[in-house]
Amino acid sequence: MKLHLEHVLSGYRKAGCQTMTADYHDMAAWYGLPLPEKWAQEQRERALEKILKKHRPDVCFFAGSIPFDLGRIKSYYPGLVVFHDYDGPRRRSLDSFAELSKSCLLLTVSRYIERELRLRDRTAFYLPHGVDTDYYAPDNGSANSYPADISFIGRATERRIDICGKSGMDIALYGDRWKKTALAGMCRLPRNVYENEVVSIYRDTTVMINILQEPLENFNTILSLQCFAIPSTGTCLCAEFAEEFPEHFEEGKEVLLFRDPAELPELLKRAAADKLGAKQIGSAARKRCLAEHTHRHRAEQFLKIIS
Repeated sequence: MKLHLEHVLSGYRKAGCQTMTADYHDMAAWYGLPLPEKWAQEQRERALEKILKKHRPDVCFFAGSIPFDLGRIKSYYPGLVVFHDYDGPRRRSLDSFAELSKSCLLLTVSRYIERELRLRDRTAFYLPHGVDTDYYAPDNGSANSYPADISFIGRATERRIDICGKSGMDIALYGDRWKKTALAGMCRLPRNVYENEVVSIYRDTTVMINILQEPLENFNTILSLQCFAIPSTGTCLCAEFAEEFPEHFEEGKEVLLFRDPAELPELLKRAAADKLGAKQIGSAARKRCLAEHTHRHRAEQFLKIIS
């Protein structure tokens, strides 16, 4: 998350904004030492109040989580409080989103959340993930090599285990929990992978799979960061359909999509057999990312929302 937020801030700077960051984990410490939770929250609240009163920013932007008392913030801070939801219906109820939208400007990576809140007369704006196309580039990886026809990086949930197992394909799996499943033989590394390793895996794979995390498959919503990062490396993405895909990538030309897990095996077989065709899909998707999906594009979209 820290790396992603650095990329996000870079996009805002390129759009002409002055930025500063504050880590709420660090804010809950006393001279570098973590506090017991019963004191940590108050320490965190006071630290944020000190920052906002000192710097007086126009916008206080929370990304992914908001572990603060919004009412307390509004009592002393006259600027715009913004919350960018990355989880959609995975972690919060619609009622909790509605409450958030009373106190701050709510952005979301889910069209479902935006639509449902507006049906309830609450304001929400769709703002998808962006991507750092220099970091996630075809030639930007680690010194290690991870060649594979098909790969998947992600948490080994019951549904994902079932889908990958029934694909009938040899899938290079990454994530420490895969080694404890029936698909342990396809686990390439007995640990999680990070940063440049992830870029290298994307780059060295013919086809990367993306499978929705429970319960998002029930809503068919949210393009995760992977759905922009994988195409940005020029690698072909084969993803489970989400309603936001048609807005951002052309099916069959820029991404491969499956609406039912039973469709996945044939998609993977064809893509793995036609490496040139898979590469052309990845290249087209990277061009789309460069043209429309950078963090600067998202920053400019946000500035239009608040203007």
